Amino acid sequence: MNKEYTTTTNNSKEKSGFTTGVLVGGLVGAATALLLTPKSGKEMRVGISSQASNLKEKTMQMKDEAKLQTQLGTMAGKEKASNMMESVKDKANQVTSQAKEKVSSMKNKKNDNTPTVESEPGLPPSPEASKPTLGE
Repeated sequence: MNKEYTTTTNNSKEKSGFTTGVLVGGLVGAATALLLTPKSGKEMRVGISSQASNLKEKTMQMKDEAKLQTQLGTMAGKEKASNMMESVKDKANQVTSQAKEKVSSMKNKKNDNTPTVESEPGLPPSPEASKPTLGE
């Protein structure tokens, strides 16, 4: 379980770093291309506006994809936790029922094999009464 969580966390960090790199690289590339090309002021403004719109659209797509991935990861985590809880409950119920069966069988066995030794009133039972017999 911990290994899967760690792997998922590392993948998320790698994706986040990659996404940041793509955004920064896109900005630097767009700025460089716009500033180094010989265009008039009006053409430059149209180009910058177009590049900004494209960058905004790509950023929104990446944001939506990241949100979806987060939701899917959360749902998967909740499902795994629920499955583990059910498994633990089932195991606890099994152990409890096994313990109850053993206690019950030990009580029955003790009741079947207990010799009836009557002691005199006021005296404790003799130590031999509590010793197991050879048949046990």
